[in-house]
Amino acid sequence: MKKRSAGVSLDEVFAPAEKDPRWKAANERADIEIRLSIQISQAREKAGMTQSQLAKAIGTTQSVVSRIEGADQNLTLGTLSKIASALHRKLDIRLR
Repeated sequence: MKKRSAGVSLDEVFAPAEKDPRWKAANERADIEIRLSIQISQAREKAGMTQSQLAKAIGTTQSVVSRIEGADQNLTLGTLSKIASALHRKLDIRLR
């Protein structure tokens, strides 16, 4: 029997909901901060990084990354740029 880790990945949490059109509509209406915090969390997990590792890479603390991922931290463009770079992602900001 394969031993399972104690945590559940965000992909496991969101995968079923992302197929539901009601979830997609609600997600589009959600504040940008919430959508961005989810994107950062998912990108960090896909990169195989812990919050502490990301924090070290961007020059901050794990508690700040936790607040960012909880949509409880105001982000500057500079911080977003550091996060994108640390996660090997491209930052794309648009006004529509």
